Amino acid sequence: MRTSLKCLVFYLIVGVITLNLYFLGQLYFQHQSNPENEQSKHQHQHRHSNDFFDNNNKKQDDVADKPSFHLKNSNEFLVLDWTGHQHIFREQDPIKCDFSHITREQCVAKFESVTNDGLRSHLIERCVRLLTLTVRWTDDQSRLKEADLISYHSIHMPSYNLPKLERNDKRQQYSTVYVLESEVHSSGGRDWHEIDFPMWYNLERSYPEPATYFDIKSYLDKLFAPVRIPFSKKMTSAPIIWIISNCNAYNGRQTLVQQLMTYIRIDSYGGCLNNGHSAQAQARAQSNSELYASYKFVISIENSNCEDYVTEKLIDGLSSTAVPIVASRDGKPNYKRFAPNYSYINVYDFKTVKELADYLNYLSNNETAYNEYLWFRRLPANKYAESGVTERSLQDNLRLADEILGVNATMRQWLLTKEASINKYCKLTKFIHMTYWKLIYKRKKYNRPTPNDVCLPSSDIATYFANSSTTIAAAAD
Repeated sequence: MRTSLKCLVFYLIVGVITLNLYFLGQLYFQHQSNPENEQSKHQHQHRHSNDFFDNNNKKQDDVADKPSFHLKNSNEFLVLDWTGHQHIFREQDPIKCDFSHITREQCVAKFESVTNDGLRSHLIERCVRLLTLTVRWTDDQSRLKEADLISYHSIHMPSYNLPKLERNDKRQQYSTVYVLESEVHSSGGRDWHEIDFPMWYNLERSYPEPATYFDIKSYLDKLFAPVRIPFSKKMTSAPIIWIISNCNAYNGRQTLVQQLMTYIRIDSYGGCLNNGHSAQAQARAQSNSELYASYKFVISIENSNCEDYVTEKLIDGLSSTAVPIVASRDGKPNYKRFAPNYSYINVYDFKTVKELADYLNYLSNNETAYNEYLWFRRLPANKYAESGVTERSLQDNLRLADEILGVNATMRQWLLTKEASINKYCKLTKFIHMTYWKLIYKRKKYNRPTPNDVCLPSSDIATYFANSSTTIAAAAD
């Protein structure tokens, strides 16, 4: 009995082992007969995990079918104009920036106060890069990650939807906004608190420098040039010229001119109050400046009176060597910042339109008194008055300005000190490479001032003379 039980247990164990061997053998032979199974499973898993790369490769293939574009290299500074598709202010590419005056010694001196050796060395080398740096411009928004500076034209600036910029010790992106229209004619200023560099014509509020209408070198060449047409050969039929098409200006300048026309002859060749039909005058009008030169006075009043809003109207007037007629009250704008003292006539210096007209008539008939407004073009103030030299280097012009105007002159301290007369993006590229980025980021930012902050009220010119006339009439009674 005991022997039979042992035999039964033995055969049971053998049977179990044999059965396991059978199933293992089946699995082995099945695998050998269909070797693709594991490989297919592996390929499926691999394909699933690489869907992103496959899709990305497809995108790259799609890009390859498109025209190639310039890829930024390490020695380039890329400006991305985020609003470039919406305005006409396109830059050349590459932008011509001259940083040849920058030296390693300047860069070392700029950052000598930085106590961290590694950071100081990095900032110095970053500054020195200006010597070989190329500044490029694009309006391709897909290049956001490459861009060093994102630029916005204020009027087209997207509200509350600005792209997020990278800002850390390894990578710095900056933003700038610019506009050359006055505060009453341009929008977007409420978003400026998000911008690193606001640049517009305002000499005091712009950061780090303004972007004005003035090219200082050419402006000073013309400002200090001899009188083009002497008093005796000026137009005799009309002493004043005006070329304006906008007859609905914010400040009401057209009302003043219309009233002034009742007291003194004004040739108006623009669309506003047009009375100029002289074929001879039109033939000479290759440029406003050329036509202006034949007249004694040029009306150079802007469409609105705002802080530092001075445009080509003053530039063209002074370039013609005639005497500009401007409008400024309460320093809006302050023409002393942009032109020599006693080089223009301010309509707000007179109480009535008739008083202004009487003074202009007096100057039109008095060569000595008229020429006093040209003092900076004449001997002894201007040594080039009779030399015929009209083109000088910027440094020569600035030295001449110091001689003629004086180093403490308002114009010398403002326009000639603050306007470097180089491309706004070149200004910013230089500033960025010569400034520790944390100082830029920490600067307190503000929105653009409103018209109420920096501009005279609507129709202020018309209102001023209407009120002055009423006051005088009441006093007479």
